[in-house]
Amino acid sequence: MSFPMQSPESSGDVTFMTSSTSYSLPQPGKRPLTFTGSELAMAMSFTPALPYWYEINIYSTNDGQFVVAIRKFFQSETEEDVVKAWSFPSIDHAFEHIQHYDAGHDVPVPHGDFAAMAPAEMSAVALQTHAQIEEARSHFAGLVG
Repeated sequence: MSFPMQSPESSGDVTFMTSSTSYSLPQPGKRPLTFTGSELAMAMSFTPALPYWYEINIYSTNDGQFVVAIRKFFQSETEEDVVKAWSFPSIDHAFEHIQHYDAGHDVPVPHGDFAAMAPAEMSAVALQTHAQIEEARSHFAGLVG
């Protein structure tokens, strides 16, 4: 059995044994975040009963940065999965970003002819959107926690 060669990579007081790979993470509305490095950790919140789940990846780049990618996957093929990625100078900054990430921003804004809606219908849409935001925040917090 053979394993790929790994080289030590140091970041502060922590030394990682890594095998470098090139990554290009799409970012909505931005150019892809491209880097060479290795994946340090991955956590996933998949639950069959929910229509979506989160995946968090942390990467160490060859130039000493740390990349966090937060992906929201949907079980439905009609919805588009979302990837957001950021680069940080330290692992502490990366963890801080994950802890303060607001999954409520991942809930889509409802569409409709709001001018034609009755006040009760508008209120129901607002309550449903609020519930979806709180569910996304709670779900993500359960993964991070």
